[in-house]
Amino acid sequence: MKVYISKNLDYNQQKQDLMSRFVMFCADNLPIEGDFEVYVVTDRPSHSITTTAVYEVGNNCCRIYGKNRAFVDVLRSIAHEMTHMMQDEMGLITGPIRDAGGFHEDQANARAGEMIKLFAKSKEGRRAIYESKIKLGLNIF
Repeated sequence: MKVYISKNLDYNQQKQDLMSRFVMFCADNLPIEGDFEVYVVTDRPSHSITTTAVYEVGNNCCRIYGKNRAFVDVLRSIAHEMTHMMQDEMGLITGPIRDAGGFHEDQANARAGEMIKLFAKSKEGRRAIYESKIKLGLNIF
């Protein structure tokens, strides 16, 4: 697993750690097998993002747009795209994924919401994902 977070997002170390833990939580709970990459960026065009996120079918790579978005919303996008990664690994993606509706999108939306709630409840301090500023000293691990 590799998580790349754009320095332009100005996420403090705790926010970066919380994001990395969330990515591992998703990988364990979806589950995702093998290596993968997650990029959280501020520049859509250079990462081929036309909305808020994209999964590269066959590459186990997610690209998430993070600029001017709530932290929990960025995490939800990560979980959504990682669900597409799981679908890809299971051989469920055989053609283009619809932009809205249909099996792939409905499952990704549902699982993303589930991952957010399960993660927030999993350990003390993880509800900080809902806050605009993560305070120092929280036990998020």
